[in-house]
Amino acid sequence: MNDERHSVSSGDRLRDSKDKQVGIRWPIALDQRLDDLVERANNAGASTTRRETIAAILLVADHTGEELVEILISYRRALVRDALLEVSDADVIQFKAHRPGPRGSS
Repeated sequence: MNDERHSVSSGDRLRDSKDKQVGIRWPIALDQRLDDLVERANNAGASTTRRETIAAILLVADHTGEELVEILISYRRALVRDALLEVSDADVIQFKAHRPGPRGSS
């Protein structure tokens, strides 16, 4: 068992505090949804990134265990079209292919 610990001052600004890289493998439709959310925020003047957007969403997520169960059940039942921010009645959805790494501005 690894007992390694990281120390961070609780008074540090969260966005500037020590970070950790995480590897996430998720559906392409959710990856596109994140890009669309970042684009929405940037169109509103946020000048943000995927990383910052995910971090901000996680910060405000404060659900009970029961609420998390409902969210997980909803995710497990969701269809690809449910991840789209814009309604589509297409049978096949085309998503942009991206290489790993930071996204350039579109």
